[in-house]
Amino acid sequence: MRASIFVRSVCHRRRRDRLVIGAAIAAALFASGFGAASGQEKPTLVPEDYGRWESLGRAVLSPDGAWVAYRVRRVDEDAELRIRSLQRDSARSVPWGRQPAFTPDGRWLAWAVGVSPDEEERFEKAEEPVRLGAGLLDLASGEERSFEEVRAFGFDESGRFLALHGYAPEEPKGKGADLRVVDLASGTTTTFGNVGEFAWSDSASLLALAVSTGSEEGNGVQVYDADSGRIRSLGTSGSAYTQLAWRENAADLAVLRSREPAADEDATAHDVLAWRGLDGEDATEFVLTAGATGLADSLEVVRHAAPRWSDDGRLVAIGLRPIPPEEPDDEASEEDAGERTDPGKESPDDTEGEAPQDSTAAEDEEPELPGLQIWHSSDRRIFARQQASRDSDERRTLLSVWHLDDARVVQIGTDLRASAELLERWTRAIEETQEPYAWGEMFGRPYSDTRVVDVATGERERVLERVRYSWTSAGGRWLVAFDGSNYTSLDLETGAQYELTSGLPTVFADTAYDTPTDVLPPHGFGPGGWLEGDEAVFLYDEHDVWRVAPDGSDAARLTRGREEDVTHRLVREFDPSRGGFRTLGVDDDEPGFDPDQPVYLSLYGERSEKRGYARLMPVPGDASDEQSGGYTVERLVYEDKWIEGLTVADSADVYLFSAQAFDDPPDLFAAGPDLSDARQVTDLNPFMTEYAWGRAELVDFTSEGGRDLQAVLLYPANYSAGERVPMIVYTYEMLSPRMHLFSAPSERDYYNFTAWTQQGYAVLLPDIVYRARDPGISALESVRAAVARIVEMGVADAARVGLIGHSWGGYQATYLPTRTDIFAASVAGAPLTDFVSFMGAIHWNPGVPEVDHWETGQARMEVPFWDDPEAHRRNSPIHKVHELETPLLMAFGNEDGVVDWDQGTEFYNFARRAGKQMVLLVYEGEDHGFRQEANQVDYHRRILEWFGHYLKGEPAPGWITEGIPLDELEDEARRVASKNGS
Repeated sequence: MRASIFVRSVCHRRRRDRLVIGAAIAAALFASGFGAASGQEKPTLVPEDYGRWESLGRAVLSPDGAWVAYRVRRVDEDAELRIRSLQRDSARSVPWGRQPAFTPDGRWLAWAVGVSPDEEERFEKAEEPVRLGAGLLDLASGEERSFEEVRAFGFDESGRFLALHGYAPEEPKGKGADLRVVDLASGTTTTFGNVGEFAWSDSASLLALAVSTGSEEGNGVQVYDADSGRIRSLGTSGSAYTQLAWRENAADLAVLRSREPAADEDATAHDVLAWRGLDGEDATEFVLTAGATGLADSLEVVRHAAPRWSDDGRLVAIGLRPIPPEEPDDEASEEDAGERTDPGKESPDDTEGEAPQDSTAAEDEEPELPGLQIWHSSDRRIFARQQASRDSDERRTLLSVWHLDDARVVQIGTDLRASAELLERWTRAIEETQEPYAWGEMFGRPYSDTRVVDVATGERERVLERVRYSWTSAGGRWLVAFDGSNYTSLDLETGAQYELTSGLPTVFADTAYDTPTDVLPPHGFGPGGWLEGDEAVFLYDEHDVWRVAPDGSDAARLTRGREEDVTHRLVREFDPSRGGFRTLGVDDDEPGFDPDQPVYLSLYGERSEKRGYARLMPVPGDASDEQSGGYTVERLVYEDKWIEGLTVADSADVYLFSAQAFDDPPDLFAAGPDLSDARQVTDLNPFMTEYAWGRAELVDFTSEGGRDLQAVLLYPANYSAGERVPMIVYTYEMLSPRMHLFSAPSERDYYNFTAWTQQGYAVLLPDIVYRARDPGISALESVRAAVARIVEMGVADAARVGLIGHSWGGYQATYLPTRTDIFAASVAGAPLTDFVSFMGAIHWNPGVPEVDHWETGQARMEVPFWDDPEAHRRNSPIHKVHELETPLLMAFGNEDGVVDWDQGTEFYNFARRAGKQMVLLVYEGEDHGFRQEANQVDYHRRILEWFGHYLKGEPAPGWITEGIPLDELEDEARRVASKNGS
């Protein structure tokens, strides 16, 4: 693929004004040579070496803790699924495998099988769909099977059957696909045709099938009992059946059925069908249709919200929307038009000397409509936002509850743009709405009111007003709110309100939050969790976890992080079955922590960048005291590494986590509950020891404003102590937490720190803390001091320091060179350049105006420009463009939907008029981040050419010195594309 690039240049003078877990890992580190003397001379990397470097994807543990499956991607875009035994030396790789899933008993593993990027490109060129396959592995015998054309798959709860859903034909629309059910023990396959959806019950090997024939005949719902081989029909019609939903731990099923024929793509209304006891002979059927008690005539059930069962099977949650207006019937309209007369005018028969006119045709002819948008200053959501969110808006529903036994509906949600949720046990629900606070919603100061709804009666009561931070308890009894200083609670059963934290000797507000706000956020918004039965809530201050009774009667600090400057937080793990995160240790059957079980905590040392895990161990009642809060803290692992991803097997005490560092690729480690016996189970990039590598160092410095800050210094490969080297400074906000992140070398990652260190550059990542109305000056005070510190250390050559950043970092890479001459060159990707025009800009991707982001978001300007024009001038790059003395390379995509690329052309025009040295790269068809490989590589290589010339004194190619005319542009793009990168 040819790089799409537009280049302009203006020439002018310039002026330079840590994890060690067990002996195995320690030995591996020693053998790699990372601790050897800095003078070692191993070869450095060149781009030809990059392709084989690996990155670790998400790992999945088998329920019995015996196996782990994880995806590995290489820089050359090869990818594979690796399957490894944790009990013996056994592993295999599956090319292009993804989405691994184990059976509940851990006996079988299935996965999706993709295609290579080359194959995918071939399909796209041929305008053919890319279709996945599936693989199946018997983990006991090692026997492997493959299946073609599998769109989705799923095991039953027993782990004895596997359903494989194929691809539906493109025509006729709405026709289902073949579904194969594999008996894993015998290997036999049963096939069902025209299946639109499928869903396994978790209480038995029951498979629900929505049959979709693509016509108005033969559609329906069936249930297949995989144990007996029996299939039963629950109903057939010409309608479409969608959104199959089983009740948890029960053989109860719900489904939506369209009221119009299946072929009617514009139909919206649905009925809801439900059955109880499908594991028996006499299942009970329920039907919800129009006219049901409580279902307003103006509302209808729609398919955008899947039915959900209450735990007791008495209620089903559904989604309603207003019925759309009916389209006029063309035939009726014509008849009406022919009969209409206007008593104030003559009929054609009464006119003399005039040709008869076809008034019916004139009235019926549809006028040509303008392409029009109407933007009004009172719009709560501007027109662009309405456009961008149209699809999601059309899928919004009003939460409602169908009471099966009473055959009635209770509406919970009243506003399609409000959020509503059912609380535990479904006796109550809440709805949060921003409706009364339009100005705050429009301009970055959102508030909401909360109403509690009685699910039985529909009665609602407003219980919270003008609140920004609030949430409900796991058990559904309590509502907790934070007012910027303290927590309060509301007992939804009694209506009593309580102060929770005002008397505690700590601060729960995040006082280090450096973005302008009228309400400080709490630490770790969203509470840590609850004890079972809502006995207590876990709250966070800056470093510690507190256990607080929901009525404020008792509170205790459970951890002692403040004393060591170590932040403790409850561990959250990714739950693939839900596609989200859950708190480790919380049982889905009983929401909240079991007080008799340990609670796992993550550890983070903000000043040391150490990470790890600890656990809260319950103290027996007779040994507990007020100081301990009923727990004692056991630190399990805490090292100079990036340690994350702690997860536990479903039915075994096997824990898994990953560890990495700048000079140590990420790997997985398996351990028991105390993590002390962790053993490395993967070995990514074992060839890394063949190459020279840099190292990361945490550096303390004091900003010019007097703030104690830190920066990460990445040393170049083969660095010799005392040597002064060229340095690239990468800026954004707080970057020291990135110290231990490993970065595989890649030219597609155009800001690749590893590639830069391999090219002989030191890389500096300074922390920046901002003051309201002075983001540019804050950055200047931090970055200039950080650079001075590294020069003082004898690492950086003060005459060879470059600056680079993207988006908000691109703003800094544009602003700082207009206020200081310490940089020999700068590179700004998609920067903000004009603080007046950008305040009025729009993020076109989501369609949101910049104003709220400007005042209370990342720009931190607090007020509009007319309230403080001087602040906008002193922090705007463009207002000092005439004082720019640093060669500036700027890059934009001409379809940037975040920072409008007019910000680039505006600055370019000003710089050109001022006679300053600047090059603007415009990558055609690119958004805020570049996606096309040719453009990614081209930008990466031009960055290296830019810094190579200005920081190393390498000869400058023509695009830097004099620009490239249009008729030579293709040759220039080909030159960069064919470079060997050495």
